[in-house]
Order: sequence, then C-alpha cells, then structure tokens
Amino acid sequence: MSEAGRLNCGIYGPRVDYVSYSPIFLMSLFWGLFGVSWEAVDARIDEEFPGVESVSTEAFHAGQTLAEKSPRLIDVREAEEFAVSHLPNALHIVSGAEIASRFPDKSTPIVVYCSVGYRSARVAFELEQLGYSEVYNLRHSIFEWANNDYPLVNASGHTDRVHPFNRVWGSLLRSGRGAYRP
Repeated sequence: MSEAGRLNCGIYGPRVDYVSYSPIFLMSLFWGLFGVSWEAVDARIDEEFPGVESVSTEAFHAGQTLAEKSPRLIDVREAEEFAVSHLPNALHIVSGAEIASRFPDKSTPIVVYCSVGYRSARVAFELEQLGYSEVYNLRHSIFEWANNDYPLVNASGHTDRVHPFNRVWGSLLRSGRGAYRP
C-alpha cells in the first residue's frame, strides 16, 4: 500500500492520511450507494456551476434555440465514450483549454455535452472563466438525447447505443442503450 491511505500509529494515537479522489468518483460512489436521479444531477450542477447556462435537449434538437447562431457542438467525454456514439457533427475536445486553443474567438457560440451534463458544465464554467460569452451546457446531455431517440452516430454510421460511463450513471439510460464498445 502506498504511504497515503495507510494508517500510521503516532504518539497521540492513529494518524490517517487521506487519499484525494476526483469529484466524479465520489459522486458515483455516493449515488451508487443511495441511487441517482436527474433531480440529484441537476441539483449538483446548479450548486457547483450556478452561472452556467443550459439548453434542453428538446429545444436544441428542434432547433428552437441557438440555431441562428450555428454553435460549435463539442463532446467533452473521453475518447472511448465518443467512439461508441456522439451527436451528429459534434467535435471531440475534452477540456476548456483545448477548446479555447481551437476557437480563440471568445464570442463563438459553443454547446458542450457529456453523459449527464456534469463534466460539460465544468468545461462550460472553464470557458466562461476564460472570457467566452456564448457557452451553453446541453442539459442531461447525451443520455437524455439517446433516451429521446434523437440521432446518434459513430465511425460506422448511425447507432442507438451510448457509453454508460459506469453502472451507476448508466442507470439514467433506457434499458438496452448502454454499450462499452462501438
């Protein structure tokens, strides 16, 4: 076992060195124990990223919002998730810094998405901190998009599968939608 995470005995009793875990890991652990819901996801996003604007999957799909602005659609999930499926015309760029280097014009309209909206809200927040003025998080992201039977693609063409991220988060997908490989 590494030094961090080991219980050490000192003069005044045991000392515990804590291991640092990512927020995604901790949320997955918590929700794995107590269940996950869209309400809980929304509350967590609203609490951590209160200024981030969102657009619903329904409005975005119907072209009711942002269509006249021709936003850049960016998938911020990991490469293996993107390979299983993504929204048509989405670019795969995982961080705010990478997006900023590809699109230096800070007035560029950008819509970011991930599995449920948490990672993309974090990237939208990063972009706002960098001075971007037209950044939107796709609310409930690709999971709700897939659950609404909106089009998905991968390197082979159309698909109806989505990478579930893990079993906990995958519970928000309709049955039969999850796949870890294209």
